[in-house]
Amino acid sequence: MISSENQLVARTYCASDVPVFPCKEAGEGSKSPYVANGFHEATARLDRLNDWAAKYPTAIYGLPCSANNVLVLDADRHGNGDGVANVMAIYAQHGFDWRSVPAVHTPRDGLHFFFQKPKTLGKTKGRLADAVDVRDNGYVIAPGNKLPDGRRYAILNGTLEQLVSAIANRALPIMPDWLVTAVLQPYRVPSRSSVPATPEIATNQLSGLIQAVVRAPTGSRNRLLFWAACRLGDFVDAGVVQRDVAFALLFEAGQQAGLSRREAQATSLSGLRRGELGRGC
Repeated sequence: MISSENQLVARTYCASDVPVFPCKEAGEGSKSPYVANGFHEATARLDRLNDWAAKYPTAIYGLPCSANNVLVLDADRHGNGDGVANVMAIYAQHGFDWRSVPAVHTPRDGLHFFFQKPKTLGKTKGRLADAVDVRDNGYVIAPGNKLPDGRRYAILNGTLEQLVSAIANRALPIMPDWLVTAVLQPYRVPSRSSVPATPEIATNQLSGLIQAVVRAPTGSRNRLLFWAACRLGDFVDAGVVQRDVAFALLFEAGQQAGLSRREAQATSLSGLRRGELGRGC
């Protein structure tokens, strides 16, 4: 009998023929499979789900990526830098709105972004940037699951039913060409040599940076404002944009994102100084 909240979430996936499997919810080996064959044992059969519900009543459930033609960008914030700021920076460079794809806020303040995996996509390199992994051949914890302490894999833009339907019908957002290229090639951190060569290119990049700050998810706004200010500091040092113009843009973006006047001012100035001094972003 299915009774727990996570079991109900798992049944939502199975009802749409999306296979899942039980994972450890806490303690040593948390998020690892309960079942011997791991994600290869995933199924949408309700009888198997009932068996797992009885055997692992507090389990969370994993979602295989390859079996569902899913590619997930996994941006975390533990042990290897700020993956959320890194992926938002990459999105900004390409003028990509993160809200255009299903996004999940993870229990440890990370983000998962769900894309449809192209059938022709070859073997990915497994990492897009520091603390940003590419999940396409393994699994992720299925959105909607809840940990024993109450933290969730919470869907930010849409409902569980909408996401499950998109996965089941192979209707997730298509990966843009630049992302297909990026997951197949080593990621290189932008350097000062990447400062735009023309005012036109600078204008486009400035717009992308500012929009990334304004659209930043809760918990990422200050970090992303600092990163954008650092990049604009590069522009100022190169003579592409005047410092007062850069500061005004950053300050306004920070306030639009929800930061206080004091926080927006302090972060903007700190990032600008760092960029101007060439200390890296």
